[in-house]
Amino acid sequence: MELKEFLKLFKKYKFTFGLILLGVVFVGFFWYNYQSKFYISSMAINISREGDLEKDNQEYDHFYRLQADEKFGKNIINWIQDPGFINNVRKDFIEKGGDWGKFKQIKIVQLSSSYLKVTLKTKNSQSAVLLSKVLEKNLKTKNQGLNPKEKQNWFKLVIDQVHVTKNVFNLYMVLLVATFLGLLFGILGVLLRHYFNSSANENRN
Repeated sequence: MELKEFLKLFKKYKFTFGLILLGVVFVGFFWYNYQSKFYISSMAINISREGDLEKDNQEYDHFYRLQADEKFGKNIINWIQDPGFINNVRKDFIEKGGDWGKFKQIKIVQLSSSYLKVTLKTKNSQSAVLLSKVLEKNLKTKNQGLNPKEKQNWFKLVIDQVHVTKNVFNLYMVLLVATFLGLLFGILGVLLRHYFNSSANENRN
C-alpha cells in the first residue's frame, strides 16, 4: 500500500481513528486517577536469633545458618499467603478501628536469605500504618507459637519502621504512553475496518 492510499484510509476512517485514540487516552487518565488514590507502605523483616541461641549457633557452619534462615523466610511468605492468617489480621485490624474496605493488596518478597520486604496498598495513610502494626503483631505471635514450651524461640523477627508513601505517577508520562498506545491501536483499528469493509464489498460483488 502506497503512502497516499494509506493517508486516504485515515481520512476516510478519521472518526474511527480519533475515537480509539481518545478512548485509550481516557483509559490512561482514568488509571492515573485510580492509582493515585492509594498509599504504599513497606516494612522490612529481618530474621535473627534469640540471645543465647545466637551464641550457640556460632559453632555451626555459616552456610547452614543461611539455609535455615532462607527456609524460615519461606515460612513467613506462606503465613502471609495463608487465608487463615490474613483473616486473623483482618479481625485484629477491624477491632482496632480499621476499615478493611480500605485495604487493597499485600505482597511479600524474599530479597535474601534473612531479609524480606512486605508491601501493603491501602486507600489512606492511617490504614497503612495501622495495618502494618497489626501485621507485625500477628507475625510475632505466629513465630512465638512455634515453640510454646521453650523460653526462647529459634528465630527472632526484627521488623523495621514502616515507610508510607503515596502511590504517585507522573501524569505527563502516563498521558504520553497512553497517546502512543492510542496511535498504535488507532492505526490497527483503521486497517482492520478497511480490511473488513473490503471483504464485505467483495462478498457482495
